[in-house]
Amino acid sequence: MFSQTSKEVSYSATNGRAYITFERPEKRNALTYEMFNQMMAYIRQAEEDDDVRIIIFRAEGDHFSAGHDLSQVGKEYGFDPSGKGRRPSQRARLHWDKHHIEQFRNICFCVKPTLGLIKGYCVGAGLHLIEACDFAIADETAKIGHPEQKMGLAGAAYMTTWNIVASGPKKAREILMLGDILTPAAAMDAGFVNKVVPRGELDSAGEEWAEKIVRLPRDAVAFGKAAFHLAYDSLGMNTQFVQGYVMHALSTNIRFEEDEMNFMREKRDKGVAAAAKDREDRYKNPSE
Repeated sequence: MFSQTSKEVSYSATNGRAYITFERPEKRNALTYEMFNQMMAYIRQAEEDDDVRIIIFRAEGDHFSAGHDLSQVGKEYGFDPSGKGRRPSQRARLHWDKHHIEQFRNICFCVKPTLGLIKGYCVGAGLHLIEACDFAIADETAKIGHPEQKMGLAGAAYMTTWNIVASGPKKAREILMLGDILTPAAAMDAGFVNKVVPRGELDSAGEEWAEKIVRLPRDAVAFGKAAFHLAYDSLGMNTQFVQGYVMHALSTNIRFEEDEMNFMREKRDKGVAAAAKDREDRYKNPSE
């Protein structure tokens, strides 16, 4: 057995399984960019270990991931927190988004099968990660969706093509534009997860599936993954990793009018928590 911990993501490998575990429960496992970089290093480590047959993404605490750490959002482009500096250049936006979407591409095109175990919140970047995985199992506490789309994206997502293929164009548009949170059953109907299990049975359900995969021949699994990658290419799904970063870079440069919710301005003036609350309050159903 091999184990390694770095900051807020840990890695261990045993019995044909590699576990990448988020260890930031006090922040609902919100993902920092440093965590993404470490995750990529662990994926490469698992790919190079011939004893690893499957990579399992899991999390400590009650939530898989609340998405990107919103305290970092904007800083990756070089925004001046005071709002007085020059706007980030388009080249800075494109360069960063290209780097970041390639991290999701690395998960999608990982040579080993990948399985995500979802509990509690699985939103934003956490859900992008799950979309890039081969399999996903959720327990009945899961809350799944893309509420970050209400920050001014409205469909300019990293994995839009995947969403359309998984859910159909109309359902994908609904999920991305409205940004609603799906129940586990609705998420399974929309193609986000393979299976829903009772609370407390998530780990055992993951181990059951992992054991089935571990028993398969290594070469057969490798060819199976390669076949899927070829199929993605024939369906044109690989283009999402180009259009995704271009559209995301453009969408983060939209002009907000005075009567519109500007998350970055609210974050600057009120802080992350208050800005997030204002965002959700703005889009609440009036009947609620």
